[in-house]
Amino acid sequence: MTAGEARFGKVDLTSCDREPIHIPGSIQAHGALLVVGGEDLVIRQFAGDTCLLLDVEPARLRSLTLADLFDDQVLDRIAGRPLAPVPGLPAVLLGMMPRSGALPLDVTLHTQGSFSIIELEPAQRGAVPVGNPLSQVRAMLAALQSSDGFEACCTAAAIQMRSAIGFDRVMVYQFLHDGSGRVVAESKADRLDGFLDLHYPASDIPRQARELYRRNWLRLIPDVDRPPVPLEPLNPDAVDGPGGQPLDMSCCALRAVSPIHLEYLRNMGVSASMSVSIVMRDKLWGLIACHKHSPRHVSADLRASCELFGQIFSLHLEARIEADAARQRHGAGRVIEALAVRLAAASDIPRALVTGEVTLLDLIPAGGVAVLMDGETATLGETPPADFMSGLAAWLTEQDQPLFDTRHLGAEYPPAIPFAATASGVLAISLSRQPADYVIWFRPEAVRSVTWAGDPHKLVEEGPSGGSLKPRKSFEAWREEVRCQSTVWTAIEMEAAQSFRVWLLESVLRQVDLARKEREATLAHQDLLMAELDHRVKNALASIQALVQQTRVGAGSIDDFATGLERRIRAMSHAHDLMSETRWKGASVRALVEEEMAPFRSERNCNLRISGDDVMLSPKAALPFTLVMHELTTNAAKYGALSTPAGAIDIRWGLKDGALVLNWMERGGPAVAPPTRRGFGSAVIERSLRHEVKGTCSLTFGREGVDCVFMIPADCVIPAGDPSTGKGEGSGLE
Repeated sequence: MTAGEARFGKVDLTSCDREPIHIPGSIQAHGALLVVGGEDLVIRQFAGDTCLLLDVEPARLRSLTLADLFDDQVLDRIAGRPLAPVPGLPAVLLGMMPRSGALPLDVTLHTQGSFSIIELEPAQRGAVPVGNPLSQVRAMLAALQSSDGFEACCTAAAIQMRSAIGFDRVMVYQFLHDGSGRVVAESKADRLDGFLDLHYPASDIPRQARELYRRNWLRLIPDVDRPPVPLEPLNPDAVDGPGGQPLDMSCCALRAVSPIHLEYLRNMGVSASMSVSIVMRDKLWGLIACHKHSPRHVSADLRASCELFGQIFSLHLEARIEADAARQRHGAGRVIEALAVRLAAASDIPRALVTGEVTLLDLIPAGGVAVLMDGETATLGETPPADFMSGLAAWLTEQDQPLFDTRHLGAEYPPAIPFAATASGVLAISLSRQPADYVIWFRPEAVRSVTWAGDPHKLVEEGPSGGSLKPRKSFEAWREEVRCQSTVWTAIEMEAAQSFRVWLLESVLRQVDLARKEREATLAHQDLLMAELDHRVKNALASIQALVQQTRVGAGSIDDFATGLERRIRAMSHAHDLMSETRWKGASVRALVEEEMAPFRSERNCNLRISGDDVMLSPKAALPFTLVMHELTTNAAKYGALSTPAGAIDIRWGLKDGALVLNWMERGGPAVAPPTRRGFGSAVIERSLRHEVKGTCSLTFGREGVDCVFMIPADCVIPAGDPSTGKGEGSGLE
């Protein structure tokens, strides 16, 4: 067993994704590698044919430094580069000559901790040297600029790469959502079978291999049959550190290749391969995979051109993909805007989302969609039965994910298997946790045939030691029918769903908050009304109780008592009616006066003069005002100006400093003398305003008639022109 095989170790199905391909302990044999101290430049580890490249026997290397291998001019260029401030970032120097003058060398330099790694390759040049990589790349990119569409762009990249390096086949290979891959473009020799549109399982390129492709733009294997060369010494403490860890060769171009991958290439008939990574936003999107059916080395300057082309192609392809995504995002944004306009006037949110010219199916293409909200379900298109969706919503709630997507629901939620025809794929966004409110898009089963490059399931071969991982030997097209799976939910579709979820939550929360505030305001208003009603009922009962008591005291008979009480209660009732017309916002002084004086307006009594502004009183002041007016009117009808046709009454009021001042003046009635005792009427007139509203009242019994002046404070007078009363402005009393 070689040192390289020892480092890789035995690999089986359970360890494929853990195969230590970054620490192989060996290099490919077409170059040499030196590990030197960053400060003293002493050689600590080496590998490769140093006799050929440096004219130095391996046994001597560990006693030498870089200064013994390169003259000062070359040493200045080499020694300064490995200690660059970006660890792991390689630098390439072309055509460096060692002291021995054996061969010009292409040198790749990078750092790892306090050590420098120097990779050496013979400076091989083609008949037409590449020279400046930019010139080569410019010619390769010209074809990309004229390509139209995604597939044409990828095909142009494959053609240009194959033309530059002269390989037999160049493919653009895209990684799919599940780690598998598909050949989306190809340029090949006519004698070869085509691999276009073939699928490859995720196990063909394990997870750790994909990570190395992401970190390193280019990987070259010039001869799959040439044995690797081990590092010497294998685990020196000076390099590996106290833990004795092997040298991490993740960024080494000469890093040895996994034995399983070499066997995989041999099974394909490939003798040399090169891959250029396609990286978008620091994620591995795919590879430009190049195959040659005979050994082929690609010079460092040409590799630099291909690497630069891969980087620019990645940006070019990303720009095309992003432009298409931007168009889709714009379209989704317009749909959300249209839905927002519709929901603004909608009382039934679920129904509004699935009816009309713009619906949720315009946002995300699907076979059907369901909105589950507040125990109600609204659907559009082909959806499973309501009881299934209820169970699915409960299951989604257990998953506790704001956005859930799957193209194979039955594999994760077995009750969905019978409904594959409508619900193989699900994209769901949660709107709350309690209750389980969701918008769920459903996609039907998309029965399709996937053409694999060989049977992807034949990974194990039996041997003396049992089952071991072996790459398949046949890459002939192998078709597999896929069922119970829908088309893939794209990243843009999930982004649109997430954007819609955020918008809808904000919209619903705004409506919920508004409803909460309205409910709180209604409850507060109800509490106020109840308190006001309680206060008014208590006041009314207290007033009636006082009326009963005082009317009983002043009544000469039962009939007088009943009549007096009835009239006073009727006066209060009239005041209540007037305040009801304004929803208890207040009552008009003129209306109160006119209501009380109405029985005395007749042809035989034209000596009743009423004048004053249209002033409004608060409910608190309206009742005592009415009682005072009733008592004045009753007294005038019994003993004063209203008891004789010759009598006259002049009632005038107005505002003074915001307070209401009313003058009652009787003339032409019977002779008036001050009463010998204070009756109930006089008590009401003089006390009710003072007790209820802190007003004043002055009652005078002159010989010509009764005069009364009373004042109601400004805080009981509603400002003129108050829009809540619908009344106009008034003028003050001079």
